[in-house]
Amino acid sequence: MTATWADVARKDFEDAVRSKLLWGIIAVFVAFLAMSLLSAEQLFPDPVTVDAAMALTGVAMLAQLFVPGIALVAGYMSVVGERRSGSLRVLLSYPFTRFDVVVGKLAGRGLVTGTALAVGFAAASVLVAVLYGAPDAATFGGFVAASVLVGLTFTGVAVGGSAAAATRGRAMTLTVGSFVGMVFFWKPVAVGAYYAVTGSLPGLRAEPWYFLLKRLNPLEAYRVLAGAALDQRVSEVPQFPLEDVPTTATPEQLALANRLVGEVPFYLENWFSAVVLLAWGLAPVVAGYWRFEDADLG
Repeated sequence: MTATWADVARKDFEDAVRSKLLWGIIAVFVAFLAMSLLSAEQLFPDPVTVDAAMALTGVAMLAQLFVPGIALVAGYMSVVGERRSGSLRVLLSYPFTRFDVVVGKLAGRGLVTGTALAVGFAAASVLVAVLYGAPDAATFGGFVAASVLVGLTFTGVAVGGSAAAATRGRAMTLTVGSFVGMVFFWKPVAVGAYYAVTGSLPGLRAEPWYFLLKRLNPLEAYRVLAGAALDQRVSEVPQFPLEDVPTTATPEQLALANRLVGEVPFYLENWFSAVVLLAWGLAPVVAGYWRFEDADLG
């Protein structure tokens, strides 16, 4: 029987189970969800009665950092770990190609991330119902789908970085560095670009291309999808008040349709954020494979 990437994926997932990687990620994620839900009321003003959707919005605000972190931990050593230990040469001595290795590792680590998130959210659904009432099935399902998608996206980032790197330190620099850039530097760069082009900071009204530039950040794309599912605004964490927007602005004023100069273009529709996440999940893998294909493994 011909060996394929599916065999690599199956072995990788089984290794993750045996090494306790999967169980460790599940335990950490369940603990994170429990603490987030138990403290969700602290994120809203006292007079507000927090319901299930609002509690999940609080979870989403923290999950935008935590879920990618889980995915990066799960994936950043996927290829380079075997490369440095020498087991990769053994693997390639079988009828596997380097393409099989990269795709198999992507599928295997994606299954690790997806399984951990699925188990965590299954447990969270019970806790949400107990604390805040049963959430609407479509609302909860949409939120979970957005969270799993961003987790798989950053699994792709991690596996791509791992395939491109020759050392553990290099893999960590590529994966963690990209994440830090998305969290801390993406919005300042977008605001700076807007100022350079228009001579002013983006205010309540701004050009569509500015919002596109922001939404090309996979973390912003996740906030858009999670917010659409929950019918709530998911704020960025940490917040950078760089725009010329009054602190007293209402949620209605901050809605995209009310901030745009002109009509809402297709690339600012909610569905396009899913395309952004898919692109971010695949592009680093392609780039990593390109580097890995020509790498000297000796």
